[in-house]
Amino acid sequence: MIHEFRDLRRLDPTRDPERWEALLSRTRAAAGPELARRRLAAGPAAPLARWVRPALAVAAALVVAFGAALAVAGERASSRTALASEPGVGEGMGMPVALAGWVEESGDARAPLVLVPGGEGR
Repeated sequence: MIHEFRDLRRLDPTRDPERWEALLSRTRAAAGPELARRRLAAGPAAPLARWVRPALAVAAALVVAFGAALAVAGERASSRTALASEPGVGEGMGMPVALAGWVEESGDARAPLVLVPGGEGR
């Protein structure tokens, strides 16, 4: 470690003002392009530009997650919906869906008589 005093008078801007101004102008000229780039990046769209990539990443992750959830739910529901989408006997005869479902799923022995014209179920 150096414990001796360092002479810092050479850095005093009031000692040689012309040299100091020349140093400042060279520094500003060298930093000009970078300062212009930063000024442009700090415009009104800068906050939006910073959030575009993370927002797209979150959106892509949500699409993948919901797509997988829909695929799993679709596999589970396909066995139930396949039977429901096929028309039954009652629907084929023009009977309302609710009544046809009751006739086909009912355990009552008289339920099929509803389908017979002039049957006992009238």
